[in-house]
Amino acid sequence: MKNFYTLLFSLLLAFSTSNVLAQTVPCSLTNGVVTVPYSAPPIMMNATVNGVSQYTYGWNDGTPVGSSNQKPFYSGWCVTITDLSTGCDTTICESCIPNGGGGPCTFIYDPVCGCDGMQYGNPCIAMQQGIFTYTSAIGPNGQILPCAVPLPSWDCINGACIDPGTGLGAYTSLAACNVACVAVTPSWDCINGACVDPGTGMGQYATQANCQTMCMLPSPTWDCTTAGCIDPGTGLGQFATQANCQSMCINIAPSWDCVNGTCIDPGTGLGAYNSLGVCNSACAITPSWDCITGQGCIDPGTGQGSYNSLVACNSVCATTPSWDCDGMGTCTDPGTGAGMYASQAACDNACIVSGVEEQTTNKTLLKITDLLGRETKGSKNDVLFYIYDDGTVEKRIVIE
Repeated sequence: MKNFYTLLFSLLLAFSTSNVLAQTVPCSLTNGVVTVPYSAPPIMMNATVNGVSQYTYGWNDGTPVGSSNQKPFYSGWCVTITDLSTGCDTTICESCIPNGGGGPCTFIYDPVCGCDGMQYGNPCIAMQQGIFTYTSAIGPNGQILPCAVPLPSWDCINGACIDPGTGLGAYTSLAACNVACVAVTPSWDCINGACVDPGTGMGQYATQANCQTMCMLPSPTWDCTTAGCIDPGTGLGQFATQANCQSMCINIAPSWDCVNGTCIDPGTGLGAYNSLGVCNSACAITPSWDCITGQGCIDPGTGQGSYNSLVACNSVCATTPSWDCDGMGTCTDPGTGAGMYASQAACDNACIVSGVEEQTTNKTLLKITDLLGRETKGSKNDVLFYIYDDGTVEKRIVIE
């Protein structure tokens, strides 16, 4: 039995090792193709692969790896197609090889030189042949220019030197391209649960196997919340199955508390009211008013005001105008309704200091009062009122 387990372990180790090697050794993707059908601008390119795997597309126009498999046509295009499952890839570039296509085109003679060095009667005919990169064959004086076959040149595409066939490659010799074009070591990043090679050699994982091991989406788990059983998406939920969560997660009955005049469900089932309607009826604050000096009737918003109606408050809170003399000849309403004079005219008549006259009548002085009507024996530097038995009143101020 011991030998059996030893053999089984060896087989499993050999299988896992071969699987890792199959995933990390570079391999070529087959059946990749880019079609560029002639149509009215914009002319779209479409990269496809015959298979059921998922692919990422890296174009050489500067767009990030993982962009769409469709692109508007541009001269000198290249695209690297990578199978996300195996890491195998292929690079396809503009070939400038006529494909012998045909179709309806105008007969207007407007010759162009294709990137293959051949002359075509007009741009439409060139594009119908699969030649989308071309230049005019008509010189500045209207003469027909000869079409030159493009010289070999190379571009560095994802660590490989490729001749775009346009004569516009960055390197004029394959050797120079090979020296400058250092192949990027494959690496992988975990993006939304999938392992993707960013093409920079700076991925987080050196092997696709390691990436896939760490990048696996967390197993579903559930937590019991006030909204029921919810999967937090972290794999760290309290319950391993939704059924277990639902059996343990008793739905909390709604309840409400009255908070600052608004009914709110605390989510604990311990609110003071079991019905929102009952809470709203109990939570509504009845308007009330207080009489505030100088401001009139104000609702404090607590339902604890002194008056239950604004009319009742206004009837009590209205202040009758009255006036006091400030001793300098000016009458002012103190706003309390307790001024000495009921009218401003009466105050003005008594408050104006016109002079000091000597009275020689036989009237008898009854009493002397100050501005507040308090009886006094008289004092200096204060406004005093001398009241006589004949009904006259004299206002005096003795200045020391």
